[in-house]
Amino acid sequence: MDWTQIVIAIVGLMFSAVVIPFVKAAFAWLKEKTQNEALYTALDEAQTVADQVVAGLNATVVDGLKAKSADGRLSADEAKEVALKALDMFLSDLSARSLAVLENKADDLAAYVGNLLEARLHYMKGGK
Repeated sequence: MDWTQIVIAIVGLMFSAVVIPFVKAAFAWLKEKTQNEALYTALDEAQTVADQVVAGLNATVVDGLKAKSADGRLSADEAKEVALKALDMFLSDLSARSLAVLENKADDLAAYVGNLLEARLHYMKGGK
């Protein structure tokens, strides 16, 4: 065995022992980072869309229903109707990419959206 074969064997061993696991780890890190950034982007868009839906429905539908009511409050049926309309508007306004990310990460997308819309409504009303 000459020195060239020894060097080639050492380089091959180092390549398979160090470089390949390092490259695999780098790709795993990059994949996780990309997924996290996609999730952050989807959550940010979801909050923006929720704010728009809540503000829009509040200005157009809720205020009209409250004005028609004797006590200025929504009935339980009206509140359910507005909530369903908000859910439909949210899902139609959210981009397909963000919707796919949220569907992949959320256990119950409808519950998540409902909670998000309620939280944004509470925030818009001055809650913390």
